[in-house]
Formats: sequence, C-alpha cells, structure tokens
Amino acid sequence: MIKRNLIIAAIVAAAAAALFVGWKLWHKEPVMETWSAEQRQADGSVMLERKPDAKAKPAHEVPKDSKVERVVKLEVKSKEKPDCPSIDVDLSLVRLPDETRRVIASSSNGEILAGVDIPVESARPVSEPKWAAGLTMSPITRGYGVFVDRDLGPFRVGAEVNQSESYGLDFRIKAGLRF
Repeated sequence: MIKRNLIIAAIVAAAAAALFVGWKLWHKEPVMETWSAEQRQADGSVMLERKPDAKAKPAHEVPKDSKVERVVKLEVKSKEKPDCPSIDVDLSLVRLPDETRRVIASSSNGEILAGVDIPVESARPVSEPKWAAGLTMSPITRGYGVFVDRDLGPFRVGAEVNQSESYGLDFRIKAGLRF
C-alpha cells in the first residue's frame, strides 16, 4: 500500500511539475508601454511619438461594445501644394467583441476619401500546439499514470508511465501517424 501511495505521489508531483513548466514557458507578463520620442526614418516615414494615456478619447464615434486600443493623431501637409493648409487625421484602432480589430479614420478639416486596413499578424496561419502532457487512469485496475506526446510533422511520438500491479511501473513508448 505504501508503494502504491509513493507511486501516486510521484505521478502527481510529475504532473504538477509539467504544468508549472508549461505555465512558465507559455505565460507572458503584460507589457507596459512607455513614452518614446518620434523618429524620422531614412525613407521619409515617421515612427510616431508614443505617448500612453489610458483616458485618451477618439475624435470620432466607435462601434458599441468595442474597446479602443490606440488613438492616433496625424497632421499631414501636401508635398504637391505646399501653400495649402495642413490636414488633421484622427485614427483609432478598436477591438470588436469578436476579438477582431478595425481602424476608424476621421478628419476635422478634411474628408476621408479612401483607406484600407490590412491585418498582417492575424492574417498568418495559427501554428498548432506541438506538445501534449497529461494524466492517465485505468478504470479497471484503478492505476494512474502520466504521458507526454510530441507532434513531428505528420507523426506523433510519446511516452507513458503507468502503475502496474505486476511490475510496479509500466513504461510505454508510442509512435503514430496524425490525420
């Protein structure tokens, strides 16, 4: 009975360690953005000044139930007609209830004629998890165990350690084809 309890304790400890390691590997602390100066780049573009303000309000209406993520203010002057007054452009990046993002544009002294919002990061295919780990239990022998699996392209390999009445512990290796 003591041996069985030790095995159960070892399995629970291994599972807890695996969960802790998994959490440490995949948990990310939120990043706090801070002020950063404007930077003019070699191609003439400008990396805008970053000025965090949790109370910033967009200059335009935002969809109901959306969350404002960014408020951007631009002052644009025509290169073709330098004597024309500058145009103010206000942009907002909002997160909609379905977790997609949209950009809203407006101008207090001009008219938005056209624009396009091009998602880049979220347009990439989502990578599937490559690892799996967990607990096993035999309802017949009431033995417990742990497993770890790894996907390698179309193949899946893994290992298990389970309680065994005959041998104390039963080790298994697995190989398979994913479909």
